[in-house]
Order: sequence, then structure tokens, then C-alpha cells
Amino acid sequence: MTALHPDSYELVRPILLGMDFHLIGRSILIQQSPAQIFVDNMEHPKTLFAQAGHRYILAGDPEIDSFNLGIRKLFANVIFPRALAEGQEGFAIYYDSAAWEEKMQAILMDKEIIHADREYYACQELKHKWQNFMPEGFQLHMVDADLLANTNLKHLDTLKEEMISERPSVNDFLSKSFGVCAIHENELAGWCLSEYNADSRCEIGIETISEFRQRGIATALTLAFLEHAFSNGISEVGWHCYKRNAPSVQTARKAGFNKVCDYKSYICPVKP
Repeated sequence: MTALHPDSYELVRPILLGMDFHLIGRSILIQQSPAQIFVDNMEHPKTLFAQAGHRYILAGDPEIDSFNLGIRKLFANVIFPRALAEGQEGFAIYYDSAAWEEKMQAILMDKEIIHADREYYACQELKHKWQNFMPEGFQLHMVDADLLANTNLKHLDTLKEEMISERPSVNDFLSKSFGVCAIHENELAGWCLSEYNADSRCEIGIETISEFRQRGIATALTLAFLEHAFSNGISEVGWHCYKRNAPSVQTARKAGFNKVCDYKSYICPVKP
């Protein structure tokens, strides 16, 4: 295994874009998402293992045993101990072909792994107005510096945590990403944030505070997000969710997203 310098990321473009519905690949290639990439060969890589935040990616040829051994050692000696020390609950592994599934048990050895069914949706046009879904008593606000300056706003710290789930800092989010939120009196009710902005596309990250759910807020926020995105150069917005997450699937469909594909990923709990 060899760590790839960012100046050489273009070498793995054909490998990463083999799973292009994961926009994280494009975001890594244009160095919008901090990542670490390992390859089997510096000049003509055939396979890669990448880390971006709490997400790990396997792509390319799964039959290079020496490379897979390197991944196994990295998980055992670095990734799991570090995640445990940082108090992480777990992380996700994404892969580009079913052939990796035969290698996962050997790569992760005795660690618990959960095979998860997921779905991907996409939207390229605004089909409804968010004003028709936002309940009375709630105001829409952009996620910007003015919002963050209101330190009395409840759930503000939780919002900031979401802003840095994909970006290295809040300021980096404000300069490269965007989002909308719903406010009830002096409390954040929910938010919708862009993720992995790259090549006129982005993905969506959405959260509604538990006491405000089932009121249409998530749909209203999604539509407001789409309105802003399509008015500011975004041509396609992606939505990933677990197949078992019926509310997420329903919100995506209600907001005008169309299903693109099913896929699988692995969830790796840090503690048994």
C-alpha cells in the first residue's frame, strides 16, 4: 500500500468514478473533501482504499491479496484503535462491486460488520413550493454567519456538528457549502445542508429535531434547499438513505426525487 499525494489524485479518477453516484469521489478528486488515498501502484493503480471523515471506500480490483492485507493491518492497527480512542460509535464502508463482499470478513477479521441495504435518489428540477409545506409558526432561514451569531438559538451546537461532518471547519462550510433551516420561536426545528459539492452537483444531509417531526418540516426544508440549489448553479442533488428508513424515503419522493439505484454498504460498530 502506498499513500497517494493529492497532486496525483487524477491517477485514480477512472477508479473512483466507477461509483459515481457517490459524489464523495468527485469531491475528493477536486480536493474539496479532505481524504487519504492508498493505492497498489503509484504509476498505474488498479485499486484503492480511501478515507474521508468517517467514510471508507474500496474500489477497483479486489483480487490483489497484498493490498488487501495492507488494508486489514490498517483497520486493525490504526483505524479501529483511533475510532475507539475518539469515542466514535462506528463508521461506514462503501465499495464499487459485489466482489469486495467476499473479501470483507478477511479484511476486518473478527470485527462485527453489518451489511446494509441502501437507496440513492436524485432530483434535477424543482416540482413544488416549500411554502406549501412549511407549517405555521416556523420561519425559513439560510445557514449563514448571521444565524450562527445567534448564540441563544437552541440546538445551534448540534447544527455546527453537522456542518463539520463533511467539512473540516464551520468556516469552510460557510465558504463552500450551503444550507437552510427552520426556526420555531428561538429554537432550531431542523436543517438541510449540502454535502460533497462538486461539478455542479451536491448531496443532501437533513435532520429534523425529534419534537418537530411529522409536521412536513423535512419536506419544506428539502424544497427550500432545492430552490436555492437550482438558483445557484447546482444541476443535480443526490439523496442517500437506508432502505429501512421509510420516513427518509417518503420525504425524498414527496420532494420530487426519483430513485436511481439500490446498493449495499457495511456498517462497522466500534464497540461490540
